[in-house]
Amino acid sequence: MTLEIYTLGRWVVLPGREDEFVSAWRALAELFLSLEHPPPEGTGVLVRSLDDPRVFYSFGPWDDPAHVAEMRAHPDTAARIGALVALCEDAAPGGYEVVARA
Repeated sequence: MTLEIYTLGRWVVLPGREDEFVSAWRALAELFLSLEHPPPEGTGVLVRSLDDPRVFYSFGPWDDPAHVAEMRAHPDTAARIGALVALCEDAAPGGYEVVARA
């Protein structure tokens, strides 16, 4: 199996800050698309829980683990992720690999 890498985050947004969070996520996505090795355009996804509109998940594929490392090393990444975290009462971004499909 070819290594498949995703970034994925679970975000619990502060009450009333949901629209700001979506805008901040879009700003982060724009940064990612400007990288030398961006994720495939149109594949970054932000979803919101139907049960709790403050809970979001973001995810997207990357072609290579080195591209994720490049993204994390970009000087603007920490600030943009920090902007997301500042809008949340709980945030858990991370990197993952696909290990099974159904």
